[in-house]
Amino acid sequence: MRMSSSTQKIRWLHAALGVCALTIFAASMALNAMREYDIVRPVEFCIVPLCAAYALSRLKECGRDGALVLAALFCTICADVFMILLEDFYPLSLAFFSAAQLIYCARIHIFRSSTKYSAILLPVRAVCSAAICAAGAVLFPDDAALVCLAGFYFLNLLFNAGEALALAPRGKKYILFAAGLILFAGCDICVGLNAGYTVGLYIGSAGLYAVSLLIWIFYMPSQILLAMSATKKEDRANCGRINKDCRRAECGGKEYDERG
Repeated sequence: MRMSSSTQKIRWLHAALGVCALTIFAASMALNAMREYDIVRPVEFCIVPLCAAYALSRLKECGRDGALVLAALFCTICADVFMILLEDFYPLSLAFFSAAQLIYCARIHIFRSSTKYSAILLPVRAVCSAAICAAGAVLFPDDAALVCLAGFYFLNLLFNAGEALALAPRGKKYILFAAGLILFAGCDICVGLNAGYTVGLYIGSAGLYAVSLLIWIFYMPSQILLAMSATKKEDRANCGRINKDCRRAECGGKEYDERG
């Protein structure tokens, strides 16, 4: 059975994007290895727009989930404008990164489709976020905005990674989602180590060099996996039916409350 012309075009587009991704990854690693940090910035910035282009090409087949992934990637692009290109306005960059994590949070709770789950986890997340922001404001009053946003962002990234990991048994796309968030967290740990000198943490020149490479080893694959994790409409429908059957089996064949 022959593929339609539109399907063939999409496949060629994905192949071209894959070649571009490999080229960007190789170039960014090589330039970072040579410590050409000013030259490599525009190359590094191309990572997420490339992933967004892939997500956009699958928007029709992935529907709402694809739109959420694309929106999160767009927020990440905005964050990278300040973080990578301008190397300034870091609170604004962190605000966009935080917005991306909130979108991924919404995505997780849509996957769960459980009001009981959301009623427990969302307040816990909110309390923890408020606590870390309050602690940041008290401990670092001169940089309160930056520290609070960094804490809020990273805490929500960790929550998302943990909750996405719990979804992994549902299938391939959920595994990609969890892996992307875990790699994202690994990237940000390296970013924190790279900026550790601001709080008296010194890892030496060799450590800084290694961390500068690890940032991009983690970052680009994380964004690729997140872009690829958008689920097709029929896959989500099948997963919903499987979960419903499992819950009914657990209840001894009786009906259960979908909102739970």
